[in-house]
This record gives sequence, C-alpha cells and structure tokens, in this order.
Amino acid sequence: MTAVGELGAVAKRLRRLEKWWRPSEVGGIQQCLEEADALPERKAQAREAHRAAQDELALLRPDGTPNTQSRWRELQGTVTAQAKVLRELDTEESALLTALSVELWHARTRGWNEGVARINATEATQH
Repeated sequence: MTAVGELGAVAKRLRRLEKWWRPSEVGGIQQCLEEADALPERKAQAREAHRAAQDELALLRPDGTPNTQSRWRELQGTVTAQAKVLRELDTEESALLTALSVELWHARTRGWNEGVARINATEATQH
C-alpha cells in the first residue's frame, strides 16, 4: 500500500525527484517513504480494532457479574489503547509529512539550481 492524502502526494512528488535528493539524506528519505507507505494499513488496523472494541462494548449489558465487569474493563482498555494508537499514528503522519516536505523542498531547489546552472553554461558557450 502507498501513502495517501497529502502525505501520499508529497511522497509521490519526492520520489519523482530522487536524482536531486541530498546524498547525506538518502537513507533517511527512503526510511520515511517506507514508513509513509505502511502508515495507511497501520491506521486501518488500529481503526478496525478500535471500532470492534467499541461495538462489542456497546453490546455488553451490565448484569453485575464479575465476568461482565472484567470484560467491560478489558474492552474499555482496548478502546482507550486503540484511541491512543490512532493519535500516535496521526502524530507520526504529521512528522513524516514535515520531514518529507523538507526533503521535497531541498530536491526541488537542487533541481532548479541544476537547471539554472545548465542554462548559464549554455549561454556562456554561445557568447
């Protein structure tokens, strides 16, 4: 699966500019792109686990038995844990978007500078 949304768009543009990536950042960029590609599936799994626990919790009827109380605590813990995971994944997405946007800027700048240098070299040989 590949990254979607704004993160996916930035990742796609950055991949097209690979020849202008900063050499010192290639490993980090590749790692960020892999994480961005894996993020949609991780979010989908967390959303599904969160939803499933919420659905089961909604069906649980308080009957005062220790088993029901125990199951309620377990499900409530799962709902809370998955909500936390979803918030953490949102934070990770934001961090990846920031990191990849920075690298996109550098790649675009390097590509532009290379184009300007090529034009200047062509003009210098024509005069």
